[in-house]
Amino acid sequence: MRVITTEYAPTPRQRELHEAVEPLVLYGGAAGGGKSRAIREEALSFALAVPGSRQLVLRRTFPELSRSHVQAYRLELPAELGTYADAAHEVRLVNGSVIELGHLQHEGDVQRYQSAEYARIYLDEATGFTPFQITYMQSRLRVAGPVRDRMDELGLVPSMRLSANPGGPSHAHVKAEFIDPAPAGTTFTPAATLEDPNPAARRFIPARVTDNPHIDASYVDRLNGLDEDTRRALRDGDWDVYAGMAFGEWRREVHVVDPARMPGPDELAAYPRAVGCDYGLSAPYAAVWLARLGDGLLYLYRERYAPELTPHEQAEQIRDAETRAERDRPCPVALDPSTWARNPHHVTRHPGRTVGDLEQGPPAGSIAAAYRDVLGSRVEKADNDRMAGVALLRDKLRVRADGAPRLVVSAACVEVIRTLPALPRDPRRPELYLSTGTEDHLADALTYGAKVLAAAPAALPEPAGIGRFAEGYGPVIPTATRGIANMRF
Repeated sequence: MRVITTEYAPTPRQRELHEAVEPLVLYGGAAGGGKSRAIREEALSFALAVPGSRQLVLRRTFPELSRSHVQAYRLELPAELGTYADAAHEVRLVNGSVIELGHLQHEGDVQRYQSAEYARIYLDEATGFTPFQITYMQSRLRVAGPVRDRMDELGLVPSMRLSANPGGPSHAHVKAEFIDPAPAGTTFTPAATLEDPNPAARRFIPARVTDNPHIDASYVDRLNGLDEDTRRALRDGDWDVYAGMAFGEWRREVHVVDPARMPGPDELAAYPRAVGCDYGLSAPYAAVWLARLGDGLLYLYRERYAPELTPHEQAEQIRDAETRAERDRPCPVALDPSTWARNPHHVTRHPGRTVGDLEQGPPAGSIAAAYRDVLGSRVEKADNDRMAGVALLRDKLRVRADGAPRLVVSAACVEVIRTLPALPRDPRRPELYLSTGTEDHLADALTYGAKVLAAAPAALPEPAGIGRFAEGYGPVIPTATRGIANMRF
């Protein structure tokens, strides 16, 4: 048997991509991780393993496609394996497999593929496509006959591979689909919906310039010379950064922690705690649980975020989320002060005065009264001074000289992790976040709870056994070398 070798030595991250079996995989997430080469080699490997298969490699425009893949396939493809057909823009292999190269410059260009069938589709620089294009092209994944039989033998299914940097028209879409739901490297399946009753499993495989030993050092220097936001996006693969973000201090690798390495709810019951709650009906209601540990560290360890619940159902959800130890030592529930009105949707406005100034207790029929029916007197009016709340959060997020912030969030609180860094600044009042048309509910709830703990007495003595956590607090992202792991309590 003749052996044909190619000049390709995959990095460990590229090898992860080549070994992935999930139907949807995002690779890269930063500049310089070897994304385009990994896509070409993945397509070639699949084509050789599944004779007669057809795959599609896409870029947004033809000039991008030509620079990234057309010229490269001409140079890299061994003649013994096949040829590149210029007119058709196809790699045609001797075993009958075809790798088609295409582009989707305009939204309607997807119609060119309306009746096409592919075993694999690759979207290179996927954030440059529109969300519609990304979603539509998934519908072109289907196989039949000998190709299906061979894929069954190998345990493979029709799949899509995406590469991307942060930014671009589909930044938010790709982030919501791959980055926010689970830590990097984790296989997950979204919850079923009426629109998608059988969602596909997916995974994000991060690859940065530091993971690519084949790249020249001058490229790293050029990334280091970019402005801070662009550097964080392209060099560090930070999907939470964008120009105009309200909480620019946010760093996922610093502020998100593994709950398994933190005290559990029963142990946290011995510390000052608070629940911040922002009421919502058609919009989601939001509740967050905060505990204050040593040195002023706030730990956000639980969240609830759901629309279409009555006030009683919201309060019951808060009550039922807590452990017996937490209920035995109840903490304040700082509730949106507008809920003290009999009709929170028609609050009389008094300049310089809040609803809390107008009424001392929740009147019968108010939302706050419904909360108190379930949670009792622990329900109190939140301080809704947004300017003070934002200033407090930004101070807590700020990394101190010891390399650690004073606010960390459990990795289980995926909605806070998704929505907090996504909040834009208010263009009229840049010191605040924009509330119109944004998901600010969890941020509001967080400010309510943080203010309660800012005014609370000093932390209690450590309960028995808490010392074992002193060396264990640490960020979820293992590549972070500084941060909460260096703190002592």
